[in-house]
Formats: sequence, structure tokens, C-alpha cells
Amino acid sequence: MDWIRENKPLAAIFGVIIVGSLALGYLLFDAWSTYDENKEAYLGLGGQVAGLEGARLAPTEANRKAKQAQVEEYANVVTTLGKTLLILQPPTQPINDIEFQDKLKAKISDVRKAVQSKMQLPAEFAFGFDEYTRTLPKSAAAATELYGYLEAMDEIIKLFLKCNVQSVDLLERSKLPIETQKAQTPQQGNNAGMQGQASAAILEKRQISVNLTLDQGALQLLVGGLASPSEMPYFTSLRLLRIENQRQDGPLRSEVRLPSPAAANPNVANSGGAKEPASDEIKPPDPAFPDTIPVFGQELLKVRLEIDLVKFLNR
Repeated sequence: MDWIRENKPLAAIFGVIIVGSLALGYLLFDAWSTYDENKEAYLGLGGQVAGLEGARLAPTEANRKAKQAQVEEYANVVTTLGKTLLILQPPTQPINDIEFQDKLKAKISDVRKAVQSKMQLPAEFAFGFDEYTRTLPKSAAAATELYGYLEAMDEIIKLFLKCNVQSVDLLERSKLPIETQKAQTPQQGNNAGMQGQASAAILEKRQISVNLTLDQGALQLLVGGLASPSEMPYFTSLRLLRIENQRQDGPLRSEVRLPSPAAANPNVANSGGAKEPASDEIKPPDPAFPDTIPVFGQELLKVRLEIDLVKFLNR
């Protein structure tokens, strides 16, 4: 007590600090308690909302109408999108079966003339339509669908050539439903029509598998070209890309050949060892003889591509 009387200002300051600390401690404890309560309430409410969203709708007339309205709105948006993309899709020219076979053979000949020594093709190259070089499509409708497919395959081969692909080692395609479907009875046709109306698709995916040999720069151009509307007029989606080196092991010592001094510096070989006349001109020194050669990074790539050719349907 004597110290407080002797040091009243300092004692007052200490007193204010102690009272303020107690008040701040109380406020902090109260805020923390409130935070815990609010957090538990929020998590509980979030769980209730998730449960309500995951629960099945009550079988009431209001819920049925609301769900039907949402489904119709979604279907209208999807249909509008499909019609918009259908306009951007190259049209297909109606042809008959004989015309399709003639056009197929003509395109095969044109591609072989265009590639020449620039790109190697399989021996029996026919855009994946090998059977139709000998037989005709089942109907005019099948020939029209196949011709649109052929046009897209032709654009892909032209893109390969433009991107400096070294060789096409394998080219396969998926068959169209119209190629594999069997004749239907009237009853089966009616059932199929009802199912089609229930779940009408707006697009059809046609899968193309190809093995290529090319370098890294050509691969970059090809991947970019498949996604570019200016390079590829058809809708394509690269579904699988698998890359490996052309060689899985390093070169043998016997395969490594250093260039000779004469090949590295032709000026030395042409001079025949004779000394040049004295001159005041200062010439740069001859390039040094190479004592190393690149071993890795010079091989080509073996690439497998699986491409989805997307065709939007007119529903």
C-alpha cells in the first residue's frame, strides 16, 4: 500500500492495464464461444441442405410439373446448341452406292499422287474403307453417310501431309450403325422409333485410330491443327495420345561415325596443304574439328492417336 501511495501515477497505469486485460480476455472468450456455436450451426445446416438435395422428390403434382419444366428447358437448350453446330458442319452430298465407290477410288489415287515420297502410306491404303473398293454399300442412304465419313477422313490425311508426318503406319475406323444394322420388322421398327423419340441423340461419334511416325515439331502442328477450325473443318476430339521413341535403346558404338576433317572443313581439303601467299588481311580461324555428335534427340516418334470425329445430327 505504501508503494501505491508513493507511486500513484504508475499504480494507476498498472491498474488500467490489468482491468483492460481482463476485459479483453472476457471478450475473446465470448467471441470464441460464439464462433464455435455458429460453426456447428452452419455445418448442421449444410448437412441438412445436402440431405434435402440428395433426397428423392416427393410424388406430388407440383414437383412433377417443376421437374418436367426443368427437363424441357434443358432439352431446348441442347437442341438449340445442336442446331447451331449443325450449321457450322460441312454438308454431306447425297450420292448412290456406285458413285461412292468411284469417289473412294478417285480419292485413294489422288492421295497417293499427292504424298509421293513426302509421306509413306500403308500398302493397302483405302482410308479405312477397304471393303468398299470391292463391294458396294447396302443402300443410297448408307452411301451418303459413308461419303461424309470419307470426306472427313480425307481432310485428316491432308492435315497429316501438311504437318510433315513421315509415315502413316496404321489407319482404322469404327463402322457406322447403318453399316452393321440388320433389316427390321415393322414391329421392331416401331419400337426403335419410340425408343429414339425417348432418348434422341444430337451427335454421333466416329472413332479413328492411327499410328504415325513423325518428329516432335510435326506432332505439335498436328495436335494444334486438329483443334483449329481453319485447319480442320470437321469437329474432332483427340481422345487418346500415346507417344514413344522410335528406338527404345541407345545407338551402338559402331553406328556412331564422326565426320572426317576434310568433310568438316572443305577449305583444308581443297588447299592440298599449300601455303597461301602472305597478306595483311586478317581472316577468321578455320572452324574446329567436331569431336562430338548428338546421340539423343535425333530419333523420330511413334505416336498412336485415337480421334473422335463428331457429327451433329439433324433431329
